[in-house]
Amino acid sequence: MSDPMFSDLKLVQPDAILGLSAAFRADTREDKIDLGVGVFRTPDNRTPVMQAVADAQNQLVENETTKVYLPPEGAPGFGEAIVDLLFGAGHPAAKDARLAAIQTPGGCGALRIGAELLARSGAKSIHVGEPTWANHKPLMQAAGLEVIALPFYNKEKCAIDFDDFMGGVERLGKDNVLLLHGCCHNPTGADLTNAQIDAIFDAAESQGFAVFIDTAYHGFGESLDADAYMAREAARRLPSALIAYSCSKNFGLYRERAGALIAVGRDAEHAKIMVSHMTSLARGNYSMPPAHGGLIVSKILHDDSLRAAWKNELDHMRGAVIGNRELLVKTAREMQLGDRLDFITRQRGMFSMLPVTKEQTDVFREKHGVYMTGNGRINMCGVNTSNVEAIVTAYKDVAV
Repeated sequence: MSDPMFSDLKLVQPDAILGLSAAFRADTREDKIDLGVGVFRTPDNRTPVMQAVADAQNQLVENETTKVYLPPEGAPGFGEAIVDLLFGAGHPAAKDARLAAIQTPGGCGALRIGAELLARSGAKSIHVGEPTWANHKPLMQAAGLEVIALPFYNKEKCAIDFDDFMGGVERLGKDNVLLLHGCCHNPTGADLTNAQIDAIFDAAESQGFAVFIDTAYHGFGESLDADAYMAREAARRLPSALIAYSCSKNFGLYRERAGALIAVGRDAEHAKIMVSHMTSLARGNYSMPPAHGGLIVSKILHDDSLRAAWKNELDHMRGAVIGNRELLVKTAREMQLGDRLDFITRQRGMFSMLPVTKEQTDVFREKHGVYMTGNGRINMCGVNTSNVEAIVTAYKDVAV
């Protein structure tokens, strides 16, 4: 029997990062090292459930009496709690009720709904610094937006080329959108300074382009307050903005898909209008958000004891990543690499990008069993005292 509907489909190659994880699992070498997939890890290679999450989950399960749908905006109290966490109760936009949020299936859901809202509002394209997170492009394109790359990171210098980036930003106009990483840039780890963020918002104010901020690692850079600078300034200075928020990393809720899309409106009524469109778009995509992760986050953020415990755990996780950065740089210096990898301690969050080619990452993997993405991105959580010398040895062999 013929199959006219699906007969012309071609095999889609697996996502590069998912394919890298599959290759790592298939590798039989006992000394292999995974620096690829973007999850927090302890030195013994575990991604544990945070204790505050486990405690909140147990309380929820003990008291759960129904599996009825959540409302379109998400778990009760979730959106308000995320807004309070990111902006603080004293923020002018919060006082003026210009902030509103809906729960989404992870940060990806927030990005997709935000992109569709931009398209519904008339946007045809979105500009983003290159390189960016690999899933930004397909998420934006699926919503009908053309993704236009702006120069951002100089891989040879291992630093942001801000003059080149601002050269692109300064050409944007009122019909354009700029996608920014809120903190802990993925894949480079190179964050904009507060002064550079201010310069971007100066341009946004004068030129009228829209800003969409992706905040996926809140609390993994310097602190919850410091990492919120971009979002808080956008809401303070700009008439409107969108912010995608993920709870995957800072709450360790990867598989629960808990995120938020935050609307910044020019006033309280405009924020309500934006949210009405967000819930409408969500209805046409996934209808209602998944309950479990949103309920956990809401429970933690509304319980003083759980919230304090969660913040303490997040501080420990951030400190561990910073310690891994310092360990890698210290070991590189001890192994006669000089200052070649010093840039790693100037960066923030889970990731850094080694100045290597795609072909060199293949050699890392095939010869040394060191797995990283093809652009040289490494997850600093995968570095520890038992493998750091092997990583530096591989780097010296492949890239020096």
